Amino acid sequence: MMVGRNQRRVWVVFLSLILILSGSCTRKHEDDHLNVFRGFEKDDVKTWDPANAYDSVSLDLVPLVYETLYQYTYLSENYQLEPLLAESLPKYSKDQLTLTIPIRKGIRFQDDPCFVATQGKGRELKAQDFVYGIKRLALPSIQSRGWWVLDGKAVGANEFHDRLVKAAPAERKQAFQVDMAGVKALDDFTLQIKLLKPDPALLPLLAMNFTSPVAHEAVEKYADAEGNITDHPIGTGPFILKRWDHNREVVLERSPTYRGELYPSDGAMSFVQLGMLKDAGKPLPLLDRISMQIVKEDQPRWLNFLKGNRDAMVLPKDNFRQAITGQVNLVPDLVKRGIHLHIEAGTVIRYISFNMKDTLVGGDHKYLRQALSSAIDREEWLSIFTNGTGKKMVSAIPPGIPDRPKSEQIKYDLNLARAKELLIKAGYPNGKGLPPIQFDLRGASTTDRQFGEFITEQWEKIGVKTDVITNTFPAYLEKMKQGNTQVAYGGWNLDYPDAENIYQLLYGPNEAPGPNDANYNNPVMNKLYDQMSVMKPGPERAKIIEKMDALLQEDCPWAMGYYEAAYDLSQPWLMNFRANPIILNRFKYYRVDNEIKKRYLEAN
Repeated sequence: MMVGRNQRRVWVVFLSLILILSGSCTRKHEDDHLNVFRGFEKDDVKTWDPANAYDSVSLDLVPLVYETLYQYTYLSENYQLEPLLAESLPKYSKDQLTLTIPIRKGIRFQDDPCFVATQGKGRELKAQDFVYGIKRLALPSIQSRGWWVLDGKAVGANEFHDRLVKAAPAERKQAFQVDMAGVKALDDFTLQIKLLKPDPALLPLLAMNFTSPVAHEAVEKYADAEGNITDHPIGTGPFILKRWDHNREVVLERSPTYRGELYPSDGAMSFVQLGMLKDAGKPLPLLDRISMQIVKEDQPRWLNFLKGNRDAMVLPKDNFRQAITGQVNLVPDLVKRGIHLHIEAGTVIRYISFNMKDTLVGGDHKYLRQALSSAIDREEWLSIFTNGTGKKMVSAIPPGIPDRPKSEQIKYDLNLARAKELLIKAGYPNGKGLPPIQFDLRGASTTDRQFGEFITEQWEKIGVKTDVITNTFPAYLEKMKQGNTQVAYGGWNLDYPDAENIYQLLYGPNEAPGPNDANYNNPVMNKLYDQMSVMKPGPERAKIIEKMDALLQEDCPWAMGYYEAAYDLSQPWLMNFRANPIILNRFKYYRVDNEIKKRYLEAN
């Protein structure tokens, strides 16, 4: 039977909901004696390899298995780093070019058959495992999204990378065994990193999964033909991957051999007042299991959460007015049910990304990019897709980040008359002669499709046609990594609170497969970035960033969008919940109070 688009959409949502509810009913009492967190992911995991995990879904889960040298203090209101696998903060040489990092002793990898020498028991973590993991970023077959962490920074990194690129496939394994001069294990528990120039932002990079230790035994047993650990992660973290039903569910369980890191014993007063120190001193993780259901549509997630079948979720835009009053408070009905609202300041930016290597919109065709940017009504964008909670993006850097430009205007904000003039300058009066713009979306959900329709309508006002392309999120990421888009809906969640983390997205050497998926390569911008990246925050650095922002606004590799505020909901039985997107290993602190949950479900 033929059905219309809207009918098909209704059936997809309906069938998704039936599958979710039927699955939850069959397991309703199965785990009552365990501490189980049940959440959602909007799409499937792209990879479990720490060298390539750089999307929001993978970054929810990979840090549960793989740990890093440092982590962000969970109950601090500031972004404060503390040792995790490291014994202490690095010791710097006088010239700030050499870091010496002591590694904690007694930490073991998770048990797995790959450890043949220890009969399947996870062996002890050594400094050499960090060296091995970092060297993997240079492997050309992996095309790591984290190569920028080393590129032009560590002594010998680029020479090591070039040697691997030039080596024949049969010789690459031998070439990989050669030392990288700037990353060494001085002994089993001492890591040394040597830099080409001072890098004030290096410490936060050591809290990213790109620099996680990797066991060579796991790679040798489980890596695919390109060398990626796609589906069998083995780390030192608090959870192990138990089951991965593609596009349906990911289940992780507490690692029985985890060392028992302790829940924080102090924290900011705001967290103390929320009761988040009740578990002080208890061994982590507090959860026995994590079940993340993959549900791509907002409404099945919303209805499932309201039924109490899931413990937390991001508030969908279409349900904002059902849940929120006065922009910052829950409606009385949800308050009565004990549901909690969590609002985190925006560390996510949304924008339209032009592929600067594309022959139509890239290169010298800035008038076309400026015209398209000038045709977008950002107030309407904010109203429809954030319910007015987002803030217009007036520079690349979100509020609250040091050295943010003082500009409060987008140079090419909505102005249809100017947009039409710019189209004439571009050689396409009223869009005449311009092929349809190929616009890639980040997903295929209802919201994604609505955004495609929104952009189509915006550009139609100046005579520009648009072909909207939906993708699965992993497919979108692969396209961006390969540079196979023309125009795309871009977004970025800060990895660490510094301007460098944004502007490295616009640094020429970081072009795809690196994080610069706009493939913007302006020599002036590159030189300013090189200057800025070795400076500590302050007035002189702020002046350089002002110049970088002016270049971005004029060249228009991005049509700026907005800074996104995070609105999350949690059930009354979920304790210690915090949804800060920079604290990637936050799940180990969560706890489910089964007594509260039982009383709630019986009453409802």
